[in-house]
Amino acid sequence: MTPRRASLLVGVLGAGVAVAVGLLSGSSTSAARLLAVGLIGMVVGVTVTLASPTFVYAALGFTLGGIPFAVIPGAGPAVLLLAVAVWAAMLTHPPPVPRVRGLDVMVALLLLVSFASVTVSATSGVHVTEFLKWTVATSLVFPLLRLDAVDLRRFGLSYVCGAVVGGGGSLLLLFFDRTGTAISVLSPIGYGNTGIIGTTLRWFEVGGTSIRRLAGTYIDPNVAGIFLFLGFALALALTRGWIRIVSSAVIGLALIATLSRSAILSVIVALAVYLAFQRLRTRTRVIVVTATLVGAAVALAIPAVNTRFLSSFSSSDRGTSDRARALDNFLPSMDGHWLFGRGWGAREFIDEVAGYDANYVANTPLLTLYRGGIFVGIAFLALLLTAVIIAYRRMRSSTHWQAGVIGAAFIGFLLVALQLDFPVVTNPIVTMVFSAFLALLTVNPTPLSDDTAVEPDHAQLQEVPR
Repeated sequence: MTPRRASLLVGVLGAGVAVAVGLLSGSSTSAARLLAVGLIGMVVGVTVTLASPTFVYAALGFTLGGIPFAVIPGAGPAVLLLAVAVWAAMLTHPPPVPRVRGLDVMVALLLLVSFASVTVSATSGVHVTEFLKWTVATSLVFPLLRLDAVDLRRFGLSYVCGAVVGGGGSLLLLFFDRTGTAISVLSPIGYGNTGIIGTTLRWFEVGGTSIRRLAGTYIDPNVAGIFLFLGFALALALTRGWIRIVSSAVIGLALIATLSRSAILSVIVALAVYLAFQRLRTRTRVIVVTATLVGAAVALAIPAVNTRFLSSFSSSDRGTSDRARALDNFLPSMDGHWLFGRGWGAREFIDEVAGYDANYVANTPLLTLYRGGIFVGIAFLALLLTAVIIAYRRMRSSTHWQAGVIGAAFIGFLLVALQLDFPVVTNPIVTMVFSAFLALLTVNPTPLSDDTAVEPDHAQLQEVPR
């Protein structure tokens, strides 16, 4: 869209909204006034999207990394709305030479097969609504892959900033908010809801003792682990100097404080994959191994972390036993649903109590099959295989230590988090994090000093001042 057309569209829209707001502001009903505020927000959002799409990319990155469950009053989840805005920005400011990658094809195939599945399995409007939210989150891959080098790296850095703010703030809540009420200060954007358990605090019990877990702006500790895991990887891959030290330290400490076994083990496995496949100079390898051993020693020296992991091997660990029972029940639960699954709007996905009673399998590939059927499951596995190949190529593309960080992180995430947890399937906002992960993995906007060691189409991503 040309600047002249954009200005004309904003002008016409602004004039119409001005008239509507003038009429609505005289109303005495709160609904009308809320609609007036919404119309003002709409014209501001359209103006920003058309005039400065870079701000939209950065806003999505920051919100997704720091306050992912923020809600815009009267409109819905902020990140879903920002995802739509990113699509609008990409369509109005298209790339000069669009390129279709293998990952584009795999995601498109997953979307098409899922659409076919939901047309058969949907029994109510809830299925359609949940499918549309999942589609918006999954399709975020497409506009992100079409950002230029600077904008995609800015998106990643904005995510890191958000994770530092969200992780740091959540640490403060963990240490100083004993009642779980402080987060209510964010109630205007949807935080502070205590849900069915009656509190925003999260903990686990072992030996009759309750140990607090970090949740904060991420609501759930295991979900927090996923958001912070990506933030930690991006802090290492995209930042430099003291910024890298501070950001990775804050995010890493917050990640450990979640006591999420899947997230912490994902970090450990990612480090093992990194050391096994990343091309490193001997000196760099020694530094990485030393840092890994020191970090592991510090983490295990924390009593809560030590207890959390040691209890995992106990027969009394409830999470482990629940996962085992869910796996045993997986095949019987699929009877009659192998082709098209149980649907996106199945009661166990949208009702917390029903989900607890159903105890569905805590494994992302299997749960994808459970929800969408065998063809959706195969398409998802094909997507994961494509991403693993990309990740391996990233680790072998350069001897610079940052080159393979995102690739190793993805493989660690795949081998552990996706096998032990399910929010990537059941929660559209977590699905969006996974989509961003895939886009950043594919392009790998890491600033390297050895430009000749990368693929030609990514050369512009590696240009750094000398």
